[in-house]
Amino acid sequence: MRSALPDILEGDLDIVFVGINPGRYSDKVGHYYAQGANRFWPLLFQSRVIPVSLKPQDDWKLPRFRIGLTDIVQRVTASSSDLSSDELKVGGEVFRRKMAFYRPRMICFNGLTAYRALFKEEDVAGLKTFTLGKSTLFAMPSTSARNGHYSKIALLSLFVQLQAFRKKVCFSQNQTG
Repeated sequence: MRSALPDILEGDLDIVFVGINPGRYSDKVGHYYAQGANRFWPLLFQSRVIPVSLKPQDDWKLPRFRIGLTDIVQRVTASSSDLSSDELKVGGEVFRRKMAFYRPRMICFNGLTAYRALFKEEDVAGLKTFTLGKSTLFAMPSTSARNGHYSKIALLSLFVQLQAFRKKVCFSQNQTG
């Protein structure tokens, strides 16, 4: 089943957050990271990536803060493990074309599985040493409550790092652009 979740993308974004694919509940309600226990929305505000607290139904407001949302694969599943390698390959190609078109300053993978699916690297969270086009890459563990391996404090630290890199990247691009 394809997702009803539209990409929230436009030109001149600072950060595009990328998930691997929509979950059933998010698809059902039509908003990203909609499960009540998902830590994405509180962490966006607590880290000052956005200046106001938003809820999943406010996801359409993110471009006001120069932030976008998308997924690598558009098919809804209960778990990312339900995706085939072919779906990930095709989804990765579509994703790369989207990013080449929109050219965000930063791409942040919300989930190391999403990052690994595209780059075939076993890597840790944080800033990456290479880019996708001119977009700086950042990866973090999934904010899903199912991901109990990472505490809220550890995730908040990564969101704070992301915001610090955002300020640095956006300042330097504004100086040269």
